[in-house]
Amino acid sequence: MPNRPPPPDMTPLASLAILLGVIMVLAGVTQSDRIPGWAADYGTALTILAIGAYLLVAGRVLHWGIGELLDPARSR
Repeated sequence: MPNRPPPPDMTPLASLAILLGVIMVLAGVTQSDRIPGWAADYGTALTILAIGAYLLVAGRVLHWGIGELLDPARSR
């Protein structure tokens, strides 16, 4: 098995990921009053799917950033 280089240190990106995740979640919360209009324009199912996908991405980015800051040296 060939020697592989160590994985790059992603800790500097973790704080940016946390900031981005928080901004995304806050943007979703502040725009929640527009959801009924989107549902009327585009349909309830599509609106729910789009909001769910958006919040899942925001949550995953936030989760990754917190995980990197709490345990940056874990083996991969």
